[in-house]
Amino acid sequence: MGISSNRDLPAVCLWAGATVAAVAVSDSLLLRTVLGAPMVFLVSGHAVLRALGVRTTSVSEHLVYAVGASLAAGIAGGFALNAAGFLTPLGWAVWFWTVTAAAALVAVRRDAPDRPAWPAPPQFRLWQGAALMLAVLVATGAYALAVRDEATYRQFKYTEFWMLPSPNGEPDLLTVGIRSAETRVQRFDLEITLDGQPFAIFQSLTVAPGDTWAREISVPVLATRQTAEARLYGPEHDRLYRSVSTLVPPI
Repeated sequence: MGISSNRDLPAVCLWAGATVAAVAVSDSLLLRTVLGAPMVFLVSGHAVLRALGVRTTSVSEHLVYAVGASLAAGIAGGFALNAAGFLTPLGWAVWFWTVTAAAALVAVRRDAPDRPAWPAPPQFRLWQGAALMLAVLVATGAYALAVRDEATYRQFKYTEFWMLPSPNGEPDLLTVGIRSAETRVQRFDLEITLDGQPFAIFQSLTVAPGDTWAREISVPVLATRQTAEARLYGPEHDRLYRSVSTLVPPI
C-alpha cells in the first residue's frame, strides 16, 4: 500500500525543531531526555529511511532499520561535530535537526509511486513488547546519564607548588610559591629544610581559589651544595600534600 500523504515528514521535522529549542533554552534534564532520546534513536532514522525509499514489511522491521539508521547518523555526527569543535548538547541537537530536515526534504521530492509503503500492523507478543520497553528504558537512561555527565563536567582541580632559584641569579635566594586552582579556600602548612634540617616554617597559609602565595627565602650559601626541600601539608589531616626540592647554590 502506497503512502497517501507525507504527514509523517512535517511531524519529524517539528520534533527535531522542538528538540533544538529545548536544548537551546532549557537546562531541564527531563525535557531534553524526553525529546532527545527518540530523536537520537528513532526519529532521524525514520526520516533517513523515507529519503532512501527503504521498503519494510512490518513495523518491527521498520523500527529496527530506523534505529540502525539513527545510530549511523549519530556516529557520523560525532566525527563531524568533533572536527568542528561543536561537540555539545546544542551541537548534537542541531546535527540531528539538519539530518532530519534534509532527509525529509529529499523524501518529499520523491515521486509518489517510488515512496515506500507503510509497514503492515505487527502481531506483537507480550514478551516482545516487554523487551522493546526495556530497550527503550536502557537507551533513554544512557542518554540521560550522558547529558548529566556533560552538564556537570568540570576540569580537574589542583594546587601548584614550586621552589625555584631567584630569577635575578642571586645564589642565596629561593622563591617558594603556591597557586590554587581548587574550588574552595585551602589552608596549608609549609616546611622548608636544608639537607634534612628544619630551616623555616609557615603555618596556616590561606590560599583562595585563583590566588597565588609566593615568598623569597634567604638561605646560607656554603662551599658545598645543599639540598633545599619544601613540603606542603594539609593542616586538616597533617599529611604531606606536595613536596619540591632544589640545590643551593643552583647548578
